[in-house]
Amino acid sequence: MANRNFKIIPKWVSSESSDKYPLTPEPLKFYRVNGYLVIKKLFGLQTLDSYRQRFTDVCEGRVEKGRVTVVKDRSLSTHRTRPEDYINKIQELLYDEVYSTYSEDPRMLHIVSQLIGEDLTAVNCMLINKPPGTHEHPPHQDILYFPFRPAHKILATWTAIDPVSRDNGCLYMLPGSHNPPVLHEHTDHVNQAKLFFFGLVNTGQLAPEHQRVHLEMEPGDTVFFQSTIVHGSKPNVSKAYRKAMTCHFASSECQYIEVAGTRHEQLAKQMEAELRRRGSDLSYVDMWRIKTKQVKGVRSNL
Repeated sequence: MANRNFKIIPKWVSSESSDKYPLTPEPLKFYRVNGYLVIKKLFGLQTLDSYRQRFTDVCEGRVEKGRVTVVKDRSLSTHRTRPEDYINKIQELLYDEVYSTYSEDPRMLHIVSQLIGEDLTAVNCMLINKPPGTHEHPPHQDILYFPFRPAHKILATWTAIDPVSRDNGCLYMLPGSHNPPVLHEHTDHVNQAKLFFFGLVNTGQLAPEHQRVHLEMEPGDTVFFQSTIVHGSKPNVSKAYRKAMTCHFASSECQYIEVAGTRHEQLAKQMEAELRRRGSDLSYVDMWRIKTKQVKGVRSNL
């Protein structure tokens, strides 16, 4: 891991009203060194309002869900009745007529292509809702969930729909923790309120509080971060909601790996057991194959 015994200020970049968004050497270097980059006001309020309204319509059953799945926070669903107050996220959004405008936004794809390559596959897209009372998301690495490599050719985008503060659980990053690009040991015994909710085992060494950079963001601000960077978010102790759009992208260079004998194996077995419970015989890799969509350039191996 890079030496992080110094204060790092989040790099803010202003967006433009063009389908293209060329990055200068300065933000490109910041991304390479720190593992993340924040771009201000990449999405407009009208677009964000459409995502918020679609969330409400799906959760309250006013529109057909199609492929979209709804995930509840078990700790909140036992005593709250409004869907917005206990639904943690909706996912499988790549083919939704509203949410596909996020994963296929031209400016965002132009930025992503400058970071990991021209040929892009979207591999996961979600709207994450963090109602008041939601627990923390402990330090973790997104690469744990993805059975394909190379890791540095996978990144996440995360866009604030609501104002995001430390009180309502903003993201924090551990700058430089993406290097070397290794997958650390995780455990799933961190929050029984959610399935497949993993966090780092060695939090004290890998995610000390004083080295965390908290990303307070306004609606439309978007952070791009590498799949191996250590990150998380604190509980929502405010009375406000914290909604965000997020999507992961992989370069066409990525290929599936064998998960047996790796740190992916525990998660893969749990996911396959859950698929069996739901009546599916898909493998962990097969599950990811149907969660992908080519969004730019040449078709990948995913």
